[in-house]
Amino acid sequence: MTVAEVVKKMVEYSEGDLHDINHFMKVYAYAKTIAEGENLSPEQQKLVEVTAVVHDIACPLCRVKYGNANGKHQEEESAALIKEFFADSDMPKEFVDRVSYIVSHHHTITGIDGIDYQIMIEADYLVNADESNFSGNNVRNMLEKVFKTETGKFLLQSMYQKRLNAKEEK
Repeated sequence: MTVAEVVKKMVEYSEGDLHDINHFMKVYAYAKTIAEGENLSPEQQKLVEVTAVVHDIACPLCRVKYGNANGKHQEEESAALIKEFFADSDMPKEFVDRVSYIVSHHHTITGIDGIDYQIMIEADYLVNADESNFSGNNVRNMLEKVFKTETGKFLLQSMYQKRLNAKEEK
């Protein structure tokens, strides 16, 4: 299964929810850019890209089941959905298991155990900081404590320079 096939399947899975589709496509673009900037192997690159596309697979279910798409609920519900999503694919079990692990932890910024997981955290944050209008202090904290890749740090600083340079209101 190619990344393009995963994108098409995920668009179909999203049932026309443009917010969800636009969100995962933006995260995918940043994840792809960060992974390329960090010179990942072709296999790691594909893993990062596929993970970014499916990272919010649990959002529709969570909105129905819990009334919201809270990150912790997403993490709890993701594994079964990922398994089902890739059940008829030619993706190796180890690949799908790693995608599932990262998706099931993509709102957890502790215990990051690989460059693939790190990139997912960074790419999702780059989009969420805009969509949720995170403060300069929040962005600065993430830059100092969570972002590790040079490409991710560059993007965060470049994109959010106005917030980083603004004086925080008391």
